Amino acid sequence: MCFVVKNLWVAGKARVRGRIIMKIIMGSVVKGYAVKTAIKEHLEKQGHEIIDVGCYQTDKFVKFPAIGQRVAEALQQGKAKLAINCCGSGTGASLSAGKFKDVCAVSCESVQTAKLARIVNDANCLCLGESVVTSELGCCMADAFIAAKFQDMDGVPRNVLDFWREARDELMARGEEAAPRDIETM
Repeated sequence: MCFVVKNLWVAGKARVRGRIIMKIIMGSVVKGYAVKTAIKEHLEKQGHEIIDVGCYQTDKFVKFPAIGQRVAEALQQGKAKLAINCCGSGTGASLSAGKFKDVCAVSCESVQTAKLARIVNDANCLCLGESVVTSELGCCMADAFIAAKFQDMDGVPRNVLDFWREARDELMARGEEAAPRDIETM
């Protein structure tokens, strides 16, 4: 069962029954399809709108760089502020999306790391591995990631908060624009 996060990000988002409702980009390759589907259903039940950039079936091997670029392009175009990208380990999903400008993709394996990725790094793309994260844990991680807010941590000195912002800005400035890309299979 997931825990309740007390601080919710409300800037420009709708609120339904105390929950923030937002658009979220989701992508996966075949190995991440089951966890993506479980998280997608979980988030849709909460009222979130999911923008699924693929893959849509599991009968052909899908190349993770194509999905990562599709996730990055949707983030860059402002279709949503957050994304979740799934593969086997979370590593390929993170590397392929995170190489683009304005994308901070992190591979996480716990609720705490998903939450801290938003609070400390202002990550906008949570990457999960179906081989290491169960569907139930993935849903809890998605909830924590969505609910967390950058720098929302009591007792952090101003100089540390300033460093977090500087590091975030430096990371987000690197990379290039993501061009449209078809889903590539083998």
